Amino acid sequence: MKKLFCIGTAIGLLLSACSKNNDPEPNEGGKGYGTGYIFNKQGLQGIRKLNLSNGELTDVLPPWPHAGWDISWNGKTGVKKEEPASYDTRYIIFDVANGATIREINYEPDGYRGGLPYLSPDGKLLALSPTLDEGLVILDMDGRVLKNISGYGVSHDFEYLDPIAWEPSGAILFKKDGGLWRTSPDFSRATKVRDIPFSDWKGEATASPDGKKIAIPAGNHIWLMNSDGSDFHAITESSQKEIMPSFSPDSKFIAIAANARSPEIPGSSENAFHLCLIPADGQVYKVYPGEDKRVIHPVEKGASNSSGLGMTIVGDFVWR
Repeated sequence: MKKLFCIGTAIGLLLSACSKNNDPEPNEGGKGYGTGYIFNKQGLQGIRKLNLSNGELTDVLPPWPHAGWDISWNGKTGVKKEEPASYDTRYIIFDVANGATIREINYEPDGYRGGLPYLSPDGKLLALSPTLDEGLVILDMDGRVLKNISGYGVSHDFEYLDPIAWEPSGAILFKKDGGLWRTSPDFSRATKVRDIPFSDWKGEATASPDGKKIAIPAGNHIWLMNSDGSDFHAITESSQKEIMPSFSPDSKFIAIAANARSPEIPGSSENAFHLCLIPADGQVYKVYPGEDKRVIHPVEKGASNSSGLGMTIVGDFVWR
């Protein structure tokens, strides 16, 4: 059985391995991957955060029975979606430090419910993933509708809950005609970033906070490109599937869900993925435990890690 270890030990191993290979240390100041938090909502549970510097897992919000949440890019505030009995939607802006409500945005869509919420990089806007009746909606923090976008061009209409992602410039990434597109910061037009030649790609994308890179899950693995769409290539290898890339706050690393196993969360019908952290340097990484010492598989402090797998991931997560 392998020796149990926490994230701090794993970081030390990573730095040692990089030094032996004459590679640059993965973060300035020798901090390794120990920056920020992984926020995760497991099914109907609440939001929890994993402190990457010490492995402590703590509660942010108690359970609620609806999907839809996000954490601001500075990690200080969050938003969650609630669906009251009436035909409207409530978006709760909360303080990450204590879970206290900062404000409530009561939104009355033309259709049945509003879309899933995404906080803009500056925290001043709320993008709602498209619905059948309203398309892509942009709200301010007072709940006023600033934009209501059905699509871009005569051949494109947003489909129900099409994935969207903010860029640090204030533009939004989305899928159109089999390619990755971005809006202008004022949302008045859109331009193609590049074609994505994978039938299993549903439009998921994530932009690095420094605005230089974009990562997507496609063809069972994680792909990286420059923000202009150039240098598009796979950066993960395995016999399974990797999904949900999320950049670190300093843009130097990417967290992914990988290494699926049978359900580990009560009530879940899907295989449980596990957390992996890799550098965002464009190199290729084998993500199965034990195959690549440059890959970190973070676990909760005090948890057994005899399998080498990282923390179980069911549902969405972000690195802030």
